[in-house]
Amino acid sequence: MRIAFFNWRDMKNPRAGGAELYVHQIMKHLAVLGHSVTLFTSSFPGSAPHEYVDGIEHVRYGGRFLIYPKSVLCYRRHIAGKYDAIVESINGMPFFTPLFAREKSVPLVHQLTRENWYSGLPLPLAFAGYHLEDVFLSAYRKRTAIAVSDSTKSELEALGFCDVRIVHGAASLSPPKGITKEDRPTLIYLGRLTKSKRVDHALLAFSSILKTSPSARLWIAGTGPEEASLRKLAATLGMSENTVFFGRVDEEKKAELFSRAHMMLFPAVREGWGLTVNEANSCATPVIGYDVPGLRDSIRPGMNGCLVPAGDYNAMAECALGLLSDQRSLRNLASGAVTSSKQFTWEKSALRLAGILEERSD
Repeated sequence: MRIAFFNWRDMKNPRAGGAELYVHQIMKHLAVLGHSVTLFTSSFPGSAPHEYVDGIEHVRYGGRFLIYPKSVLCYRRHIAGKYDAIVESINGMPFFTPLFAREKSVPLVHQLTRENWYSGLPLPLAFAGYHLEDVFLSAYRKRTAIAVSDSTKSELEALGFCDVRIVHGAASLSPPKGITKEDRPTLIYLGRLTKSKRVDHALLAFSSILKTSPSARLWIAGTGPEEASLRKLAATLGMSENTVFFGRVDEEKKAELFSRAHMMLFPAVREGWGLTVNEANSCATPVIGYDVPGLRDSIRPGMNGCLVPAGDYNAMAECALGLLSDQRSLRNLASGAVTSSKQFTWEKSALRLAGILEERSD
């Protein structure tokens, strides 16, 4: 098949996150299966308007916001009559391909953005997006849709979607052989440093952990608009010496950090699925997360991590301390995490998505 993908950003974009990783891995494995794949996405400073990455053609149109109105022009110039199917990746703002595309278009919904609109967007746009999201999505209710988790599926069905299929994400890291954890209790947060990720909750939880385990360390890997305020908070809490900010890390460094850390803290407002859970798990690192959409799907308590009440960073600290004081339980979770991560592969996900597209093109 010839498949066109629309996604806000691509993996080379400095602001790329989990949605971009998901789309890239799906496209990469579709290409391995023999499909012709093109990604239509936004440009960014220093980006090439056209290039191939991992066998995937990238066509960049417009900037961060202009990509949406320019998608119609992009379709007319590059897609019309040349592709068998369109996958429209929706992570907040849709492209509205059903309004102008003749080809069969399948919406891929990572999550209902809800509160996350207010992370990184100007207030007027965030307010409009938050209150118009349900209206935006109503244009797709009669179509077969792809969700990345049961939580997203349930939310779409509550909006009137009748046919929602789940295509999970997976880990794409290569853990080092002979994983060895740090001698000191070491926790990690890895991801974008934005308000919606609530990394300040990880710092507040760690502050409580230090009172019982003063030799513990917290690693924070990632960049984002909240970095300066998070560094200031660490200093205010008097734990700068125990907190290490790594900035943006590549895949090799990510695997190294996960392999050395004992557990990950994940206090997000909501997630689509939480690819970082799979990545941490693949390196024998269980995850303590808030019981929110997405994380309650990827974290299975007693198997690959723990769930605590949303917003309760004290409960997150208590859970971490309980595991640090019970090494047997921690080892069991680490083993279960590896087993859990192996249940999901990008090959399986790409095959499932291809099957959905082929079914729709009959």
